[in-house]
Amino acid sequence: MIDRLARAVIAFLVLPALGACSAPTVNPLLKNPAQWPLVKLKGLTSHGKLPDEADRALAQITVGSYDMIAWIHSSGRCGLSGSGWSMYVDMTKSEGNPQREEGFSGPVEPAVGISRESKVRLFCTPTRMLIRVEGQMSEPSVSGDAVAQPVNGGLNAVVGSWEAQKESLPGATVTPGG
Repeated sequence: MIDRLARAVIAFLVLPALGACSAPTVNPLLKNPAQWPLVKLKGLTSHGKLPDEADRALAQITVGSYDMIAWIHSSGRCGLSGSGWSMYVDMTKSEGNPQREEGFSGPVEPAVGISRESKVRLFCTPTRMLIRVEGQMSEPSVSGDAVAQPVNGGLNAVVGSWEAQKESLPGATVTPGG
């Protein structure tokens, strides 16, 4: 009986300490924007004015009344801008929660999200940008490193490499020039 009690006490004291040692580590890719696959994308050479927070435009996405530019900054910002508005997240200042945005497939990655007036959501990972525009489906088009798909009364778009696009929106019907 005492032997069982001693084992229980040891287990009670040792197991939490072991759990603390296996706490998740910070993803080094998240903290080093120079290593992001998004940085390696060709991007857009012709586009409208970028906000001060942006270095490079990666894609243009239009649907309904929205004409948006998806962009990045070498300091670690991932953003989206439209007529009279801009939003971004600084990926290096976040631990990023491993998740996948609803309505997209592909890997679960450390990600940070932001939204504008509940109509436009931007979900950034080091490998891709996932964009959802609610209530807009008319005349969708993309240019640059993006594909899109009308889904559930809105538009889902992925900005990233061809592989990231295929993983996240395998049935994309809106492609650059298509």
